[in-house]
Parts: sequence; C-alpha cells; structure tokens
Amino acid sequence: AAPIVIGRDHLDCGSVASPYRETEAMLDGSDAIADWPLLNAMVNVASGASWVSIHHGGGVGIGRSIHAGQVTVADGTKLAGEKIRRVLTNDPGMGVIRHVDAGYDHAVDVAENLDVRIPMREGDV
Repeated sequence: AAPIVIGRDHLDCGSVASPYRETEAMLDGSDAIADWPLLNAMVNVASGASWVSIHHGGGVGIGRSIHAGQVTVADGTKLAGEKIRRVLTNDPGMGVIRHVDAGYDHAVDVAENLDVRIPMREGDV
C-alpha cells in the first residue's frame, strides 16, 4: 500500500563523464566532458523525477568522473504515472542521444528503431 521509488545511481551510457570507467575511449573523445551528466540531470528534473543528484566519484574517485542519478516516486496516482513514463523514457534515451552524438552507428540504428528523437540531427538529410 505504500509508495515505492524507482531510482538509479548512475546510468553508464547517458549520465556519466569519466575517462577511467563507463565512458572511457568514447569514439569522439568526449570521455570527460561533463555536459552530458548535467544535461541528463536537467532532463530528469524537467521530466518529473522526485530526486536528482549530481555527484563525483562513481568508484574512480573525486575529480575523476561526474555522474547524475535520479529517483522517481510511484504512488499510484495519474500524475506519478506520467512522471514515471517521462523519466523512464527520457533518462535512458539520453544514453542513446549521447552515443549518436559521439558517432556510434549502432546508436543511430537504435534511435531510428525506437523513435528516439535526436534534436541535434533534426534537419539532417
């Protein structure tokens, strides 16, 4: 009868910047660019996550990575259901978008197959 939460510490493909772990050797060299975790956090806030965190570490130590995490409350209400739908679509979608932007052909295929909107490619022919 009590609400539950759905959460994660860090989403390796879309909310991490680390040249030492999850994003090591990205195709475009964006291993340590912190924009992606920050964008992921802001997207989760805008999507309705109940708790969003931005933190350093993730197993490699302070100053060697930045991550974003999220928690979303599921309490059975229509509003919570909409927030869950948005967060659980947009949060992992950021991983697809990040890898499309980095030049991974497989990510392009996944985006096309799952109808993931890639804003930076809109208008490309």
